[in-house]
Amino acid sequence: FCLLFHPSQATTMSTNHVHIITMGGTIDKDYPRLTSGYAFEFGDESAASRILNAHPNLGVSFDVTSICRKDSLEITDHERGLLFDTICKILKKMSPSSQRARIVVTHGTDTMVETGQYLQKRMEDNCAAIAFTGATKPERFIDSDASFNVGLAVGATSVCSPGSVVICMNGNIVPAEKCVRDENSGL
Repeated sequence: FCLLFHPSQATTMSTNHVHIITMGGTIDKDYPRLTSGYAFEFGDESAASRILNAHPNLGVSFDVTSICRKDSLEITDHERGLLFDTICKILKKMSPSSQRARIVVTHGTDTMVETGQYLQKRMEDNCAAIAFTGATKPERFIDSDASFNVGLAVGATSVCSPGSVVICMNGNIVPAEKCVRDENSGL
């Protein structure tokens, strides 16, 4: 679960680089390009990239890798396996002196918990802090919760212990293995 470390450990444990991995979901949906279109589409740039680029003084660098651009109801174990493989590649590229990797996964909210739990079961003894996040409205909407949730997830990766897989939504950071959906609210 998400174990917070003592602030005195921050200089040895934290890194200023965040790996963003996108899976699709509402957060990345964009207005339709066709004037007669009604359904939302996935845009060319990820929401997390737009959010982080809009704040150049954050003190973190980042890279973005896209696994897929799907509604989370369409995500299967195949895409979850690709996510796992991508994280393993990030961890293999780490230098021996690196304490840990900071990874944020943007994902649709309908199956985010299931994907987080899938990873948690497979990511034993890893040196990554992995935070899942998404949004209830597309990032392009002015009243979207996307930037708040991405900021929460980036922050979570700086304080969660290596080996943590957490769900970051609506101001809450919940260990994936303990996370359940509220049937009344859908959150």
